[in-house]
Amino acid sequence: MKNNYLKDVRTAKGITQESVANHVGVTKSYISRVEHGTKDMSFSLATEIADFLNVSLDEIAGRQKPESSPNIKN
Repeated sequence: MKNNYLKDVRTAKGITQESVANHVGVTKSYISRVEHGTKDMSFSLATEIADFLNVSLDEIAGRQKPESSPNIKN
């Protein structure tokens, strides 16, 4: 499943894939594969990414409209 929500939140905050990857200890390629739907992420990794982006898990899963970026469409 493609994770446009993660990409949308990340780019709206001006954060690169590389920054996310470095913070959570994976490669930039891994984050790219998650965003393109060819790799699933674990719950613990999703939690780390959500914490780094300062959003809820529901926001990066697309279950809740991001509060910090009202222009992001669900």
